[in-house]
Amino acid sequence: ASATPKPKMSRGGGPTQVLTFYENMICGAVSRSIAQVATHPANTMKTLLQSNRNSGERITISSLAKVKNMKMLTRGAGAQFILSIPHGAVNFAVLEYVRRRMHNLAMKSEWMSEMSEKSAAFGPMLDFCSSAIATVCCSVVSTPQMMVVDNIMAGTYDNFPKALVGLSKDKGIAGYYGGWWPGLVGKIPSYALTWTLFQELKQAQLRIMERPPKDIENSIMGCLASATTVCIMIPMDTIKTRLVTQVNYPNLVPYKGIVDCARRIAAEEGMATFYRGLPPRLISVVPMIGIQFGVYEFMKKVMVSKRTGDVIEMRDQHKMEEVMMEVAADDDQPFPAPHIVEELKTKRGVKRKRRPGTHYV
Repeated sequence: ASATPKPKMSRGGGPTQVLTFYENMICGAVSRSIAQVATHPANTMKTLLQSNRNSGERITISSLAKVKNMKMLTRGAGAQFILSIPHGAVNFAVLEYVRRRMHNLAMKSEWMSEMSEKSAAFGPMLDFCSSAIATVCCSVVSTPQMMVVDNIMAGTYDNFPKALVGLSKDKGIAGYYGGWWPGLVGKIPSYALTWTLFQELKQAQLRIMERPPKDIENSIMGCLASATTVCIMIPMDTIKTRLVTQVNYPNLVPYKGIVDCARRIAAEEGMATFYRGLPPRLISVVPMIGIQFGVYEFMKKVMVSKRTGDVIEMRDQHKMEEVMMEVAADDDQPFPAPHIVEELKTKRGVKRKRRPGTHYV
């Protein structure tokens, strides 16, 4: 007997069936919202530690990690949930679309096609570039989310409505994009590196295990990828947080930009300040990315299985209708045929005799 052929797998061990743009939006929205809300308290702790500029009592992890501070650590969770839905939807849908388009264009080029076969760096480069492009496109929705949620977590505004009014009070819609440049400078390498590392870990798992990764394995690989990225990018994240939340310190000299912020933090507070938010950042981002990638890959499988299930159901329904038509055409059957079969028979020109006193429903 011939061996059963293995199903074809895409780069990273996923199913070859391509989801539609809107299916990817659903997967991204579900995974991002669940992940960000689940890790919100740790993210709030990170933001408070990074935004603190030594005014008044010094904030520490131990002082924040108390039961009495739980309400403070969960502020902004509602805004996080609402804004993470469009963020996740746009990010993953655009990411998958750009990645697929770039791959198709690369395969049409003879030179790039040869490069993909000869160079092991071609796949990671494709992942990095597609994630960078998706991050720029997604910044339209991710920057307002960052501005609103970070300022609520830092205590600048009490709640979502007040943050919406406060940010737009002086500059209008531009107020929601005040942290666009520092946010983008931090997010492009951070998101792209995390996504690239995740894909490479999936490739390694596929080579070793010779099977697609399970949901828990996707989560673990997402955690490893994000932990590596966080340790590399934490200084830039600190700078971004300072620039976004400096409105909370009107009595202090504001930072002029990324370079000025980095220079002043190093000179006035020391290099260790850049890493003050590293522990809570790891606590928040590592499980968040693990949950996000795990749920995202799970949702993709659900979408594929749903599509396959619909096809099977349609085939089964068609077969059932054929059987019912045969039953309806048999004069010896003691029960009437359903009304839908009568309609189908009429369309197909199937005639049958009625028994006296027999009524069809």
